[in-house]
Parts: sequence; C-alpha cells; structure tokens
Amino acid sequence: MIQGLLLAAGRSQRFGTDKRWATVSGRPMALHSALQWRAALTQVCVVLRGEDAELAALLLQAGLAFTHCPQSARGMGHSLAHGVMHTAQATGWVIGLADMPLLRPASIAAVAQAMAPGRIVVPQHLGRHGHPVGFDRAFGPDLMALQGDAGARGVLALELDDPGVLFDVDLPEQWPR
Repeated sequence: MIQGLLLAAGRSQRFGTDKRWATVSGRPMALHSALQWRAALTQVCVVLRGEDAELAALLLQAGLAFTHCPQSARGMGHSLAHGVMHTAQATGWVIGLADMPLLRPASIAAVAQAMAPGRIVVPQHLGRHGHPVGFDRAFGPDLMALQGDAGARGVLALELDDPGVLFDVDLPEQWPR
C-alpha cells in the first residue's frame, strides 16, 4: 500500500507567523492540505511538531492520521525520517508539504499511480521539478536516515564534481574541438 506522508511540522520562520493556521477555504492550511491528500489517497499520515495538540485535535476530528515528531525543530529531514519510520509497513511513500494548498488531489494520485518498484517519481510543471515526490520502499532506509533541513534532496540527487553531467551535444558546433 502506498502511504501519503504530509509534512506539517515546519516552523514558518520566513512567513512570520505559523502559516499552517493561515485560512484556506475557511479552514487552517494544514487541515485543508490534509483533506486534499485524503481525497487522493487511502492512507495519509500528517507529521506534526511534538507540541501540536490543537492541530492534532483538528486532524483527529476530521478522521485523519497523524504522528508527532519530537525532533521536528532540527529540520525537515528529521520530520521526513520520522514519518517514514512511523509508516514503515508501506510499499512506498508519496511525500508532500502542508504549505502547498493548491495542489490538486488528482496530481497527488497521479504520482502514486506512477510509482513502481525501485522508482522515484518527481512531478514536473513547465520543466520544473515539484511536489509531491513518490519513493518506492527500496528507498525507505535512506529516507529513515535523513537529518537536518535538507529534506530528501540527498536521496534525490547525487552531486558529482563533473560538469559533463550537464553537457550534451545536440548540434555540431557544440562538439568540443
């Protein structure tokens, strides 16, 4: 079973206030986003801060699963690792962010449907990578080892000291002499 994992444990430092409580369609953004996810996937778990009793109560009232990450203040990597550990029985994870309230349920479902063994699914729009990202269970150990604020970038990208990874030859004049 594919597990939806919605990260909602951030500190909103750039926003100035706790953006999870900003109103979207008459409800807090975090709840609105979680309901969008539930419309797309059967299994959804929201990762909250350790002290999020009020938001947890709203999610519980809406019938949504959640988990509290006691190390959320240490960065998104910790929250993501906690969520994957909490749902370790999954065959894969579709991981997204609670501060993306305009994400359509159909897009979340499309990422889940595109998943396959050994695969990472990264949606794009107009050539730019976006969210949510789907990970097969083969990536579970890597996701559970995440720390800090980098999220899953370390799982998604392999940084090499080789500019050749960006160079391709499409025209004769591009060929180095």
